[in-house]
Amino acid sequence: MGYGCRRMSRWQTWPNIQAPPLPPRRRFEAGGVLTCLARISKGRPLIQCSCPSGFGVPAPKLGWRSDQREGEMPTGSISKSSNEERRKAKGKTANSAVDLQPEGGAGMFVRVCAAVTCVLLAASLMNVSVFPLFDPLFTYARDISVVANAATLIALGLVGTLRPLWLRVALSVRIVVMGTILGSVLLVWSLAWGNAWALTIAACVVAVARGWAMVAVGVAAASCLTSRQIAPCIALAFVAYYLLTVFSWVVPSGIGLVGFLALPMVALALVWREALPVLQEIERGEAPIDTAVTQPSSFLSLGSQLFVCLFLFRVAFGFSLRFGEMEGVPLSDFLVIVPVAIVAVFVLVRRDGAFSADLLTQISVLCVVGGFFIYAALGLEARMAATTLLSAGNTLFDIVAWVVLIAAAARNRRASVAIFAWGRGVSGLGTTLGAAIGVWMGQAFGVDTHLVAAAQGALILVFVGYALIGLHRFSFAETIQGVVPAVDAATATPELQFEDRCREVAQRYGLTARELEVFMMLARGRDRTYIQEQLTVSRNTVKAHVKHIYAKLGIHAHQDLIDLVEQNDGAQRINEEQPTASVGRP
Repeated sequence: MGYGCRRMSRWQTWPNIQAPPLPPRRRFEAGGVLTCLARISKGRPLIQCSCPSGFGVPAPKLGWRSDQREGEMPTGSISKSSNEERRKAKGKTANSAVDLQPEGGAGMFVRVCAAVTCVLLAASLMNVSVFPLFDPLFTYARDISVVANAATLIALGLVGTLRPLWLRVALSVRIVVMGTILGSVLLVWSLAWGNAWALTIAACVVAVARGWAMVAVGVAAASCLTSRQIAPCIALAFVAYYLLTVFSWVVPSGIGLVGFLALPMVALALVWREALPVLQEIERGEAPIDTAVTQPSSFLSLGSQLFVCLFLFRVAFGFSLRFGEMEGVPLSDFLVIVPVAIVAVFVLVRRDGAFSADLLTQISVLCVVGGFFIYAALGLEARMAATTLLSAGNTLFDIVAWVVLIAAAARNRRASVAIFAWGRGVSGLGTTLGAAIGVWMGQAFGVDTHLVAAAQGALILVFVGYALIGLHRFSFAETIQGVVPAVDAATATPELQFEDRCREVAQRYGLTARELEVFMMLARGRDRTYIQEQLTVSRNTVKAHVKHIYAKLGIHAHQDLIDLVEQNDGAQRINEEQPTASVGRP
């Protein structure tokens, strides 16, 4: 990955980290540890905290005791239990190792940032240079291509969740590259000869390839960037995008068309080396929907409130974009670079790399609502101010969406395709739906400004109501932290001792005989398919048993269940941490 594997392995696990000598009982923040390691490794930190502080979560405190042995784990609240600390120190699961030691260095950071910039700039060139070429021939080709892009992302999200084997990564990338080449040739030919059917087909083919490239960029970012690098990388990409957008307004449409066709493949080439192994691992692995039966905390369901939030917010923002277009107002304003640059500077200068997605979402909502109100109150005289606020709100929330989806995918890279593709897909679908509502209102109400204002007010009222009531207890940071790495299998334990521990836990928490059978299989790392075949029951029955077991034990992650069996004092520890856990029989 551009940085020596030998040096990487030197810091691969906690016991190998040699702590600098400190006075007895001295405690300091985790940022100090990372700074120390950065100096030792010549400015390239190779590890991160398991609980990233970059998303509104306080950094855990670490400290060394005066009597601590060399190479021993530091004390403090870096994880929920000493068992989990030992598990991470020994590297029992591949995913936990990846989560703690992302592979990205400075070179990977720059490549991902450049790739995201290419994806964003391609979308800008599409709106500024390419779509105006469609209007004289077939204006609805633009809408069909946008829907095709969103449908591609949604389809990839479904495949990544239900049947990852269907990804066929090696074949898919060849199809994408060839489709881009053929689609580009067909698009140019259709514009030259005025063929509407060929134009629509070519636009859809290019849109499909662009969606696939976007997923590859998201997967590479999730697997190679640390939690402290994600927000700065995305913020800098948006700054670079807005700086380059200036040229998109002045370059000839032919150059803009070439850039639109080439940039997605440039983005794919920049990150393909890092994205390929992850995509292949996902293709060969178990489907997330099956793993979620035995490890429900490891995956976000497709109906998670995170995706509902992304969809509804993008509906309102898509309406605001078409709102400006209906009145002849530009869709964006270069002044939007000011709040974007402020966000970038903020995340860069913060020592802990903090990024509050919830706060930035609230600011984006205020910008959009303020833009609507200013235009409604002052009319055309204030349309530039209204457009700036609307564009700022759209852009700030787009930053939040990119950061949150990559961060959630980074927590468990097995589900990175499912999370990122589904999230971007529902966002694109929401934007398209919002824009369609805006067009329909403009056509239905015509020049009746009072009806248009009333319809706009009703939509904004629903939007603000959802933001205040529907998201009252929702937090992007908590959603990200709620995703835990999936566990491959438990460490081998002598059979008799293993069964005794399982029975002890079952007796302590009141598990039924059938729940004990499921519990023992879960402790061995068995998946949903194995349990279903061994017990000859349905998938829903297995899911119900797992849900009851987790509720009785008072746990939320598969690793906590394994820790109960691996440690002699596991059951007692969980009992002390969860005194209110249900122990009765169903």
